Amino acid sequence: MRLRTKLVAASCGPLVILLVVGIIAVRTIGVSSGRLEAVFRQDRYSVVACLNMKRATEQIERTVQVYLWTGKGSMAAIDSAALKFSKNLKRQQNNVSLPGEPELTRELANSWEDMRKELESFKSLPDINAGRQFYVTHLLPRSEKIRDLAQQIIERNLNDMLHSDSQLRLRDAATNREVMVLVLAGIGLGLIFIVITGPSIIRPISNLTRSVKEIQQGNLDLVVQAGSGDEIGQLAAAFNDMTSTLRELRRTNRAKLLRSQKATLLALNSIPDAVIICNPTGHIEISNEFAQSLFALKIGTTIDTVENEKIRELFERALVERRPVPQKTYESAIQIFKDGEEHFFLPETVPMLDEGKRLMGVALILSDVTRLRQIDALKSGLISTVSHELKTPLTSIRLATHVLLNEKLGPLTPKQAEMVVAARDDSDRLYHIIENLLDIHKLEFGASRVEVAPVSPEQLLLSVVEEMRPSFVDRGVTLALDLPGEIPEVLADRLRLEIVFSNLLGNGLKFTQPGGQVKVSVHMESGLIHFCVEDTGSGIPEEYLPHIFEKFFRAPGRGPQSTAGLGLAIVKEILEAHGSKIEVSSKPGKGARFSFTLRPADSASNHLQAAG
Repeated sequence: MRLRTKLVAASCGPLVILLVVGIIAVRTIGVSSGRLEAVFRQDRYSVVACLNMKRATEQIERTVQVYLWTGKGSMAAIDSAALKFSKNLKRQQNNVSLPGEPELTRELANSWEDMRKELESFKSLPDINAGRQFYVTHLLPRSEKIRDLAQQIIERNLNDMLHSDSQLRLRDAATNREVMVLVLAGIGLGLIFIVITGPSIIRPISNLTRSVKEIQQGNLDLVVQAGSGDEIGQLAAAFNDMTSTLRELRRTNRAKLLRSQKATLLALNSIPDAVIICNPTGHIEISNEFAQSLFALKIGTTIDTVENEKIRELFERALVERRPVPQKTYESAIQIFKDGEEHFFLPETVPMLDEGKRLMGVALILSDVTRLRQIDALKSGLISTVSHELKTPLTSIRLATHVLLNEKLGPLTPKQAEMVVAARDDSDRLYHIIENLLDIHKLEFGASRVEVAPVSPEQLLLSVVEEMRPSFVDRGVTLALDLPGEIPEVLADRLRLEIVFSNLLGNGLKFTQPGGQVKVSVHMESGLIHFCVEDTGSGIPEEYLPHIFEKFFRAPGRGPQSTAGLGLAIVKEILEAHGSKIEVSSKPGKGARFSFTLRPADSASNHLQAAG
């Protein structure tokens, strides 16, 4: 039997019972509601009409009594009450429905007709005494009889209401018993379905669920027993076919994976860098020979066991930022000694993401930069040596050009003066380049110490701004200074800080067109003093921002260059020597903004004492 047939057969009984129960409930509610509505509507009309007739009779009595015993009152009130009585009597005559009610209604109508005639006779009596006698002997007995008849009609209708309600209650009780029997029958059929049919459906599904969990844990050798020819049996057969296919795929993929791993290890071992690949939890899955021999990054270990803290930090950053985390400067290189020789490795982490941007793992690459570092040191030393050697003859050339321009050795022709001025300007520019190179070399190798002392930012900035203002005036560029109130002193090397602001202001002046503005500002925030130099010049393209602090770098397409690209490099070295870091933001055509922070002198002193 098919699974659909089983479910339909098991569901038919409860569905039929539910349908019968629904029909009975609808029929019972409809009959009861119609019966109650008809009974209550007719009986209520009769009760209301009779009550109104009783009140009208009582009103006539009160009006007559007031007139006879006080001499006040109006016959018009009697006529109004009589009219009210007649209207309600007519309603009652049109609503007669109970046994005995027609006779009572006719007797009530006859009594009312007699009373109306006697009221007419009462109105024509000659005096009050005769009226009193007539009221006691004729009107009062007639009024009492009318009220008694109306009350009998009211009681008959109320009894009919109670009787109808009792019948409906008995009918409802019988209906409840029928519904209860049907519900119990439905429950019985449901239990029979659960006991007999349920296991034949639930047991294969449970077995299939357990099999899925086993396969989820990697047991592809499992075979599910079908047990029946229904849809569940067909599903079990399809499941077995799927596991067979998966076993074949696993065997094939395992072979492919082994080949890929061996090829990957051979390729990685041929690289002169240390390379490891680990999963998101930090377990190392692939590691080449350099990583194992130099850094003890063996397969099966974790990043947490690495002694170098910088490697662990880069791994955590790659997990959080989901982007490559390179280290570009030699200061970030890791120092390793092998066979008594010093080696330097520059680390970089690269997260590996799948198509859904989910993290699959992290690759750690330790590039050997020992030779590059040695070349850089050799280059810096060579530049320093050459700069020293050039400084002495360059000084003589500068002195000679100044002597010639002063014409102490004789007058110069205009053409000769022009040539000497050009030589003087070029020698001065070359001299400043050499000075900058020597300053950078001293800062890089610690030959020039930063002599810190409390410095007033206000006095420092006023001095630098006043010194450079003539250059800004000559170019037609506004130089603005923003000093908001009292700014505490900073702990810095005043001379070198002047070089920082001179270079930043000179850089802003050089790339700001006439009519633009260069602004220097300082403010206190979060316990630090923030310095900012911003201009409205041509700006720096985004792709060049990471390189503008490199030595000899000059962004292309920014007009004629008259410098060697050392000013910002010197700024960076000086601020790093102060324990600060310069930041830059810019958009082409909207100027550039350079900013850095320094600690107040008091907090900086406390910080240095605590560090000591």
